[in-house]
Amino acid sequence: MATDARFSTTLASNPKVKKLRNRLGADGCWAWVCLVLWVASDRSDGDLAGMDDEDIELSADWRGEPGAFVKQLVSLRMLDGEESERSVHDWAEHNPWAAGAVARSEKSRWAGLCKQHGRAEAARQMPEYAKRLAEAGHKQPPSEPEPAIGQPAAVPDSASGTPLAETGSAPLLSLPFPSSPLPSPPSPAPTPIPVAPQPPPAPRTRKPAAAAKEPAPSTAAWNAYADAYELRYRSEPVRNAMVNGQMAQVVARLGAQEAPHVATFFVGHNLQMYVRDMHPVGLLLRDAEKLRTEWATNRQMTATKALQTDKTATNFGAFQDLIAEAEAMERNHAQQ
Repeated sequence: MATDARFSTTLASNPKVKKLRNRLGADGCWAWVCLVLWVASDRSDGDLAGMDDEDIELSADWRGEPGAFVKQLVSLRMLDGEESERSVHDWAEHNPWAAGAVARSEKSRWAGLCKQHGRAEAARQMPEYAKRLAEAGHKQPPSEPEPAIGQPAAVPDSASGTPLAETGSAPLLSLPFPSSPLPSPPSPAPTPIPVAPQPPPAPRTRKPAAAAKEPAPSTAAWNAYADAYELRYRSEPVRNAMVNGQMAQVVARLGAQEAPHVATFFVGHNLQMYVRDMHPVGLLLRDAEKLRTEWATNRQMTATKALQTDKTATNFGAFQDLIAEAEAMERNHAQQ
């Protein structure tokens, strides 16, 4: 999810914007700005598939004649496609940062999974992303092999005009005198110097391989919570030291086996307070035992249900005395 959108400095002089203002007034231009901001936040790829024209106008906060706003956007080619299959025209070109939000989110999640669980587990949890990475790797051209150590790299003829010597170590200079060597007197043979024998080197001790680090007890609960949160809100939840500590306390109170199920159940809970605060881990920790009972019984206790239960109990208490009095009168008549 992107938190901003890009507008060109030529927006006011754009012919399409001018036509939109002439046809729908300033409200139409403002609705277009609102629509661009909403798309950047909730449909960052610019694809509005699945939304009918009324949904689009609601997202743009259009308050004029129903259908008029989308009709003019399609006429001006500011929207492409048919109803329920529309998209913003040239969205990736005009808002590349927002268009890449999903890719950046996938890349960040992939890197986190690889760091925490390894590449194999990351590929299991994100198979489509792993497949795209593999296909991209096959399409890259193979790199040229580097020269072996001790062998000179090939030098093109145009790199130097000086011919190399046969050994390839130094150039042959053009001397102004004959290049044939002059005879020199023989040098005396060197006297050998005795060398003391050296002890064999001590064998190197290798460090034992580090054991694979076991995942934290709260890892499964966090993964379940994060997957459910991203499915509901189309955004990854915030994770920091405080959130990690809260999730660890949830696991300590509910157990490692039940905590992931309760975390998933919590994100789907429609209690007004949970929805208003967008299901933070702090509320999961606060109501851990309550949520565990609701998960086990598959019943959500909302404020409305609690109020209905309270009213039922109050009514029962009000009529309980009358019922007892009527039963007593019936017993008296029976005795007479």
